[in-house]
Amino acid sequence: MVRQTLLSLLCLLLWVSGLQAQDFHYSQFSYAPLHLNPALTGVFAGNTRIAASYRSQWNQVPVAYETFTVTADHKYTCGRARPGFFSSGVALNYDQAGDSRLALAEVGLYGSYTRPLNKQSFVTVGLNAGLGQRSFKTDDLRFDENFDVLLGVFNPNLGSGEAFANTSHIFFDAGVGINFRWQALQSGALIDLLEKRSKLDIGIGIHHLPQPDMSFIEDVKVSLPIRYSPYATGIIQVGDPLDVHLAGMAQFQSTYRQYLATIGAKLHLNREPGQQWSVMVGAGYRFDEFGDAWYPALEINYHEIIRASLSYDFNISEFQIATNRRGGLELNVRYLIKKVCPLPNFKFCPLI
Repeated sequence: MVRQTLLSLLCLLLWVSGLQAQDFHYSQFSYAPLHLNPALTGVFAGNTRIAASYRSQWNQVPVAYETFTVTADHKYTCGRARPGFFSSGVALNYDQAGDSRLALAEVGLYGSYTRPLNKQSFVTVGLNAGLGQRSFKTDDLRFDENFDVLLGVFNPNLGSGEAFANTSHIFFDAGVGINFRWQALQSGALIDLLEKRSKLDIGIGIHHLPQPDMSFIEDVKVSLPIRYSPYATGIIQVGDPLDVHLAGMAQFQSTYRQYLATIGAKLHLNREPGQQWSVMVGAGYRFDEFGDAWYPALEINYHEIIRASLSYDFNISEFQIATNRRGGLELNVRYLIKKVCPLPNFKFCPLI
């Protein structure tokens, strides 16, 4: 009877986790652009962008989360006579949580098309498609069969006595999005001397259009809800060396709601070509109905090519009783490859 009860509870927990299935998230959401919106593929200053994000959360309690993302995208602008251009990308995501090591591994392909409306405004539409794997392990889970009734102790060598029909499955996923970009720098400029840095991105990503099945229980289907992620990010140039960064994002996934706002001050310590570097200090707040976490952030940008940023979440929700307010460390690194197209087909990259 006890064995059946525990098995039923385990199945119920896995089933509920499927019902409440939510995507992983980053506090520095604008630095994981492909996860935010496939229409942000190719929206950057350069030819190729390589980025990686890592997040470690709630290590103080036995439900630790680890998330890792690496992306690469490239835009095809060299030699194009027409103003619009295509971009493509690839993303690898991995997320693991809890004693069951409930994991999500994904690989996706991305594509977008950017169309200028004028010299300062651009619209990009994008899509992505890929494969994902959902899995869990029972090695660190405890069952009543592990309890030695004679010695009165837990003995993992006794085995669980359970046989799971399915601990892993593969699914297809896809999404679409649209992004509008306005920037002070006009697309006809040949060299960006960082004299005009103001810009604005507004868009929305729509993820999990096939609503793939997340259930591990046979004959029970639990669909991953569609996730909507509207956002707005902007840079306001307030002086020769100083910019203000503002960003806001929301995520809607079934009954789940998340809102996140950030603000930062960026100081350009040197704007000379070949010696450009800057530092930004910022803070963000993530909240739902009751509040979740706030975080400070530090960013260093070298030559507008290499950017590294670090943030740390301080938990303020009711879960702080278990976490002692400690949330998660997050690290983001980005590298841009910029090249000059061969003459006579030279074409300056229109985006900053």
